[in-house]
Amino acid sequence: MNDLALYIESGKQLIDSFINDHFIKKGYGKKFPHNKFSLAEAMLYTLTTPGKRIRPIILMLTAESLGFQDKKKLLPFASSIELIHSYSLIHDDLPSMDNDSLRRGKPTSHIVFGEATAILAGDALLAEAFAMLSDIDYVCGFDPVKIIETINELSNASGASGLVEGQFHDVNSFGESLKLEHIEYINEKKTASLISAACAVGAILSGNDKNIVTEFKKFGLYIGLAFQAVDDVLGVTGNKEILGKTAGIDKINNKPTTAENIGLENTRELIKKYNKKAMNHLEKTGAKTGMLIKLISYLTDRIN
Repeated sequence: MNDLALYIESGKQLIDSFINDHFIKKGYGKKFPHNKFSLAEAMLYTLTTPGKRIRPIILMLTAESLGFQDKKKLLPFASSIELIHSYSLIHDDLPSMDNDSLRRGKPTSHIVFGEATAILAGDALLAEAFAMLSDIDYVCGFDPVKIIETINELSNASGASGLVEGQFHDVNSFGESLKLEHIEYINEKKTASLISAACAVGAILSGNDKNIVTEFKKFGLYIGLAFQAVDDVLGVTGNKEILGKTAGIDKINNKPTTAENIGLENTRELIKKYNKKAMNHLEKTGAKTGMLIKLISYLTDRIN
């Protein structure tokens, strides 16, 4: 196992352990006699289903590339991003949106718990992310201004200027013929915004100036676009094992994607262009870039 694989595995274990401890601390396990499951169980079902943990890993890699020493202090921030991401997956899979029955190789939340509980579990995860980000036990020792900047960065990436806008345009474009620039805009908002924010937060918590934060945000933007384009290719080639969701669901929904718009080979070339732009911005950060460069290959090599 190479050094990046070891880093990802150890990071996943730390994140999973922190999330487990956080939910023990907070509870949410109350059941009435007629309940088959608690709110905590519904929240944790998608959250703890084995995933890549790419966004929190990117946050930690970014901070450490800029000299942040104590990885454990980053866990509340890294974990909050995973909560936001998991909320978005639950809502994406709903019958009113992508209507998917498989996520990370398991039945989706609404299949297991019903649509109403799935919606509430997603809502709870989003709110809990910001409770985590503002928990005095977790943020003690950080510059309060940096905490405010972090919350602002993640709320913008999660809401009407980021993820939710991307979801809105995505779900309202089924069956439409879009230009590539429109598909890229959806991908930028729906996928890349949270990855970009993860990079930004890592740089912010490391105490860096706005120029370095901006360069890391742009780095995250392009690896996010590449990440989504890779998913688009896998969606066409039908690799359910790598995707962890229903192969061909985008085609079933008649959803505009990069691969459907410009074809597989052109999408592969576009991914290379995104990666090159990501590298250009990474080089301007002055960070120790070795592991982050390996991460770009790790995310892209899924289609090789």
